Amino acid sequence: MGDFNHGHIQWTSLQSTGREDQEFLNLVQVGFLSQHVLEATRGENVLDIVLSSQKEFVDNVKICEPLGCSDHNQIHFIIKVKGERNRKIRYRQIFHKGRYKDMREYLAKIDWNNTLKNKTATECWNILKSEIDCVVDKFVPLKKQGKRSKKKHLSKEAIRKIKYKQMMWKTYRHTGSEEDYSIYKEALNQATAEIRNSKRSYEQKIAFNIKHNSKSFYAYVRSKLKVQDKVGPLEGSDGNIITEGFLMAENLNEYFSSVFTREDISILPVLETKFEGREFDYLGQLIVTPTMVAMKIRDMKDNKSPGVDGIPPKLLLEIVEQISIPLATVFNLSLEEGIVPLEWKEANIIPLFKKGSRNKSENYRPVSLTSVICKLLERLIKDHLVDFLVKNKLINPSQHGFLKARSCLTNMLCFLEDVTKWLDEGSPVDIIYLD
Repeated sequence: MGDFNHGHIQWTSLQSTGREDQEFLNLVQVGFLSQHVLEATRGENVLDIVLSSQKEFVDNVKICEPLGCSDHNQIHFIIKVKGERNRKIRYRQIFHKGRYKDMREYLAKIDWNNTLKNKTATECWNILKSEIDCVVDKFVPLKKQGKRSKKKHLSKEAIRKIKYKQMMWKTYRHTGSEEDYSIYKEALNQATAEIRNSKRSYEQKIAFNIKHNSKSFYAYVRSKLKVQDKVGPLEGSDGNIITEGFLMAENLNEYFSSVFTREDISILPVLETKFEGREFDYLGQLIVTPTMVAMKIRDMKDNKSPGVDGIPPKLLLEIVEQISIPLATVFNLSLEEGIVPLEWKEANIIPLFKKGSRNKSENYRPVSLTSVICKLLERLIKDHLVDFLVKNKLINPSQHGFLKARSCLTNMLCFLEDVTKWLDEGSPVDIIYLD
């Protein structure tokens, strides 16, 4: 398929007038090839052709409007290839289109106190997870994966003008009049201008919202890259190239496991007791309340990825009032029993390419997508510990990391203040940087 520039060949009668055209026609006939384009593709000439070794391979050839500013028409056709497709259709939930009002009404009818009574943490989690899966199946629509969606940067006005342009092209092809061609060209120019304006507006919008929705911005940037960011193919331990997804996953898993460090807990240092408060000031057990859970859920970002359990933050934010009571029960039982549900310990590992060759497993870094529910409990425990440490002044004033209202900037300001003070006093200053 392509522009062969042999416009003097009559493909219906297999005749030509020029010497080069006749030589090309002879080559096609000697090779027992079939040519499927019989209508003009540029002006009144057939310059773009489609060749096949068997006539049955190509079907439904259509000459369509030019693409962009090209003066050659598009050629649409179907290639018939025999073969078995064993592709499994996969679906994914579209959580932003969920029927959350119905979901909240369904969950509000459940008596969680009686349902979770006299159950262990794992049993309570399994019951809660089954109810969440049930409402997701009922009230969250599914969408086929891999189905190409419309371009997000096209506005409704741009789509309308594109359809009008296509309609004018069909009219011109039917009539062949110069007047209809002029109307088509005008529609083409208007559609092109509207597409540019729509694209510019969309890019400005995602750039303006980058602080609130950075994923959309970087997804759009990645879609414009000529080289797509994908994993592999990888080089195996025997030097052979691995292309199958399952084998590449096994190869990466083997490498990540080999560099994982297991600490020897038998040689941990013994810490001295520095707490000098009263006995009732010691760190007590954390009691999680539904209010605490609801506050932490509302602090979550709704565009984060879920873990193995498939529960995204978007879902929790929509049913926060109905889910906070059973989650508080599960959290308290987990803390009391010292047991974490197995699903919270699992993670989906995403390999991220860093630098070097993409064929080397060591050039990828693993990123774990863990359960959002488990992260909630971790944040509650972290807040409980930090509040206790700050209240009892057990954190050194020089600590700036992982504390509220402190950061690298505050660390640098304090450091600069100390250095400036010592220099003003005429004291020598030695600085050692560690990474």
